[in-house]
Amino acid sequence: RISFDYAIMEKADRVLVVEASFDWDDIGSWRAVANYFKNDEQGNAANCAVTAVDSTNNVIFDEGGTAIALLGVHNFIVVRTRDAILVCHRHQAEKIKNLIGKLPPELQ
Repeated sequence: RISFDYAIMEKADRVLVVEASFDWDDIGSWRAVANYFKNDEQGNAANCAVTAVDSTNNVIFDEGGTAIALLGVHNFIVVRTRDAILVCHRHQAEKIKNLIGKLPPELQ
């Protein structure tokens, strides 16, 4: 996958810009996505209901209403989609693209 900036904008010789009155955030990382989730008092950011005990600064995304419970984990990213689950330390998030390349093609 190639970024829009690299694939299109850097090669374009005629570009128009339109002023807009809305905020922009490049949702290119789980850290950025977490800014749009609700945070609990321990700093866990989630788009779903989470039960967290002795767990701080985690990012949790659930696509389908599964009960998620955290116990004694800190600075993790937990993502559940229809067909896969990802658990990684927040400091390893930049390596997710490498991991995806090792998955079976139907999960990429």
